[in-house]
Amino acid sequence: MTKLVRDFALGAMCVATLALAGATSGLAMQNPTTGQPGAPANTCGPDNPVTPGKSANAPGSPFNPNGQAGAVYAGNPGTASLAHSNSTAAVSQYDAACVRLSH
Repeated sequence: MTKLVRDFALGAMCVATLALAGATSGLAMQNPTTGQPGAPANTCGPDNPVTPGKSANAPGSPFNPNGQAGAVYAGNPGTASLAHSNSTAAVSQYDAACVRLSH
């Protein structure tokens, strides 16, 4: 009889542990958001008036209006994305580039 009680208690503890683990991981899930926090406010303005390295002349750089990125970068004049550039889902991940300069 003791083995039966011990096996039952062990089984009950396993079930409780699995139920608790499932509930805990369910609470940890969050809905993903688009963009990055603060990205619309990140600019290369007067606080940081320089662009990183030689990125103003690099052909694929978002800071080079005459390069490839100037024709396709989200929200640039003359691009199809300009009409949707105020959308919260259209926040570019390049916006933090001038914030992370190393001098």
